[in-house]
Amino acid sequence: MIEIRAAEITDLASIAQLVALSFHPGGGWQALWRSFVQLGMEQDLRDRWQRERPHYQCWLAVISMGTSALCVGSVEVQLREIKGEPKPYLSNLAVHPDYRRRGIGRRLLHTVESSLCSTYSDLYLHVLAQNQAAQQLYARCGFAVVEEGFTFWGERKLLLRKSFAGDRPYSPSPMSSWV
Repeated sequence: MIEIRAAEITDLASIAQLVALSFHPGGGWQALWRSFVQLGMEQDLRDRWQRERPHYQCWLAVISMGTSALCVGSVEVQLREIKGEPKPYLSNLAVHPDYRRRGIGRRLLHTVESSLCSTYSDLYLHVLAQNQAAQQLYARCGFAVVEEGFTFWGERKLLLRKSFAGDRPYSPSPMSSWV
């Protein structure tokens, strides 16, 4: 059974491993590159965890395995300046390749929305234009394109927004410390 829970600081290495695998899945020399990405990601997570609290949250999808748990999904949300105002911004939605297309990404998105909808009117995220699977998930969950741009590396990216106005299907989570 998959449980969605708030991440703890002791989870950061598992989250970094998952995010690196999700966004850099290649083998061979790319697997070596993934190790460096993972180290950088873990430090970046630790910095956000310490610097951006209480306006930073990370949720995990975990499968209990006896006394341990396997992290199969994660998502982060923090405040980021969008069009001159601080807005909740979703980043690094990652699902382990072996567990994709099982509703884990959707459940993580719903958890984020539940924690924000009583305080904020919308949620933003970026997605690469070439990532059709992610775009389909976000469209099914009510996100719409509001802007196009480019990454530092020249890849086309889309800024998506979901409005919570009049659409509050989820009860607020007790983790809603976003005031």
